[in-house]
Amino acid sequence: MKSFLHIRREQIRRFHIEHYTALNNINPHFHSHIEIVLINGGKTRLWINDTEQILNAGELVMLPSYAPHQFQAPQDTVDCTVLFIPPFLCSDFMEAIAGKNISAPIVCDAESIKTVQGAVARLENKDLNAIEQTGYIHVILGTVLRYIPLENNAPQGDIDLATKIFLYINEHFKEKLSTEHIARELGYSPRYVAERFRTDFHIGISRYINTVRLKNALSLIRENKYTVTECAMESGFSSLRTFYRVFTEECGCSPKEYFKTE
Repeated sequence: MKSFLHIRREQIRRFHIEHYTALNNINPHFHSHIEIVLINGGKTRLWINDTEQILNAGELVMLPSYAPHQFQAPQDTVDCTVLFIPPFLCSDFMEAIAGKNISAPIVCDAESIKTVQGAVARLENKDLNAIEQTGYIHVILGTVLRYIPLENNAPQGDIDLATKIFLYINEHFKEKLSTEHIARELGYSPRYVAERFRTDFHIGISRYINTVRLKNALSLIRENKYTVTECAMESGFSSLRTFYRVFTEECGCSPKEYFKTE
């Protein structure tokens, strides 16, 4: 499944909730947020990592960071609540699933769904403070974690390697980076580093580096202080041509067309 980085989703750096009655206009995509979809009524078809699932009323699905996915439900055939949780708000949860394969991310247990629904109702209260919000988010993630099977992906001792790669890229993306360079810095073979990262985050290292650079470039462009070329170079792109190529591949349009829609 060819998927695209959901740029607009990445630009929202906070927890938020959305409600949908149709999902058939969303192309295959991925993003850094943990996404939890609660089906209140009707049903929807879901593709996650090329595996097809059917979600029915009274069920929820948890989509990990960077998992390629697509929903399909025509207008008025589904009523769903979608939670988008930035990873920095749930480091304990991210640590719990690091190095794990989530083979069945759907929760069907009725009592657990009621617990999640109750927490969601509280989260929609605009008067919550940050600590209360984080608490209810953890109630939801803890409930989900209880019912989704986690399978080890990595040998003991290497389960945090993908996280190390993730952090290294986010700290050094403005520099000249490659799988070989990262592997050398972390003391592993390039092939093993590439496999570990793709297994845990469902995205190749090179593509992830480009998405981090692209997000940074877009933030700089919005400041209106620099030229597009300066924004691209400051974000680690080797050339303006490379920036335009990556932008078109990930967003499906040119930067000019993209900013026209905002």
